[in-house]
Amino acid sequence: MNADAAKKVFSEFDDLASKSEDANVQFLIRAMKLHAELTNARLVSLEQALLALLKK
Repeated sequence: MNADAAKKVFSEFDDLASKSEDANVQFLIRAMKLHAELTNARLVSLEQALLALLKK
């Protein structure tokens, strides 16, 4: 997933959270967004490490 696609997905989480009136639902959506962001960051890090290893 490229950076633009990731930003779009993350903005959709924000959109969903803002549309919900239930604070519990908003909390869960924000928790899902945080999990997605952390997973994305970790995958990017692994991708960069793999590319660095392949260049050696």
